[in-house]
Amino acid sequence: MKFVINLQNKEADKDARSLRARVEARDKAVLRDTYFLVNPADSPSRRLKMGCTIIYPTGTTTGHAHDEEEVYFVISGEGVMVVGEDEFPIKAGDGLYVPPGEYHTTYQKGNLPLSVLWVTGKLDREEQIHSERNGYKNDD
Repeated sequence: MKFVINLQNKEADKDARSLRARVEARDKAVLRDTYFLVNPADSPSRRLKMGCTIIYPTGTTTGHAHDEEEVYFVISGEGVMVVGEDEFPIKAGDGLYVPPGEYHTTYQKGNLPLSVLWVTGKLDREEQIHSERNGYKNDD
């Protein structure tokens, strides 16, 4: 007999010691850790940043826009990524591109933490002009 249950679809416990219970009354929805792996300030790279962000159950990232293009790769978990006016359901194995100047944020959904690897790339002046001509503006 085959018996398969997926943790992602199970209801979380109601125990007061759980993470959900401990953060339920927090004043902000942001509940994440970010690890900077490559940063121009302390690495040989002059244009690229790379990091890993873990968004915990019921949490989000801090929404923002910047003058860098960015790509995301979902390592584990499930969530929703908002880019501008669009929402994308995301899960392990998904990749996503965010144009420069586009507001974006990520919401964790389900029981497991959502882990994403991200890379940003600085644009040179010509690339910024091209990007702005194609409808992407820097909101910083």
